[in-house]
Amino acid sequence: MHRRIESGGRLFFPRKTLATDAACRRPGPGCAGTLLAVIALAAGPPASLAQLTPLAPTFNNLNGAAAWGSLGFGTDGSNGPDRRALLRWGFAAFYGPFGGRGDTLVTFTQTISDSTDTTFCDCAGARSQKVYRHSRSTRQFRADTKRLGGGGKVTLVVGYQHSAFYRFRTRLFSETVPVGGIFIASLLGPYPVPLASRRFEWYAGAGGTIVRLSEIATRADTVAVELTTERTFAPEALLMLMYKLAPSYRVFLGASYEYLRFGSMRYRAVQPGERIPAAILEDLPEELRLQSIHLSLGLSFTASGLIPAR
Repeated sequence: MHRRIESGGRLFFPRKTLATDAACRRPGPGCAGTLLAVIALAAGPPASLAQLTPLAPTFNNLNGAAAWGSLGFGTDGSNGPDRRALLRWGFAAFYGPFGGRGDTLVTFTQTISDSTDTTFCDCAGARSQKVYRHSRSTRQFRADTKRLGGGGKVTLVVGYQHSAFYRFRTRLFSETVPVGGIFIASLLGPYPVPLASRRFEWYAGAGGTIVRLSEIATRADTVAVELTTERTFAPEALLMLMYKLAPSYRVFLGASYEYLRFGSMRYRAVQPGERIPAAILEDLPEELRLQSIHLSLGLSFTASGLIPAR
């Protein structure tokens, strides 16, 4: 806004100098600092935390996680003369426990009321006049939280298991075959171990792995073939013994029995344009089956050990 100056009966408006105009147009260090401050506020922690809000229910039910390795052995002669162990590793997240008391929704409400009384007095008149004005404002704050029900004994386990050392009782596989997939299980516990320290607990459960053999190359007689199976569920019975190393860390020993069966197998020749002779195709197995016992050693973490804020 320009100033109006009276001089000799005339009005004139002073103009800014070129140096002042250049200073306003040119962004100096102060302008750059203001711009960086605005960007920092826009990308600050509140905006980042708001983006993670939809994931909160998933982490509310997170109980912990575990990683393990195991040695497996065939129980029905599936490995033939090869008695080497079936090595396997896995990891999973624990959700729950569920099945106890129902979850409770807790609502916290805070109401703040603010009122003002104002009196106006006209004391200069013949009569004093008083005018009263009354105003009130009310603010309310509400917060909802969810408390998980206690006493539950059912824990959901979701993870992944993989092994590059599975051996089937068939002449097709002279070497090991990789088998792996999503691991899902349900555990009951924990229960105290009788006549043992309070650091010991045990779980029992059932689950399985969703597995599939895909494009496994092998040789049938003189023909190089490639086989693929359907996706199947390999059920498994579990028993785990845990020992508390610290409040948030446990080491566990596990034993499990697994039944794996592929009931549909598809073959094709590896070489382009080559066909598998009918005589060889009739000798190829139509299914694969493996029954095994696995001994596991692993380490588990509670949610407070994984996420310090939990």
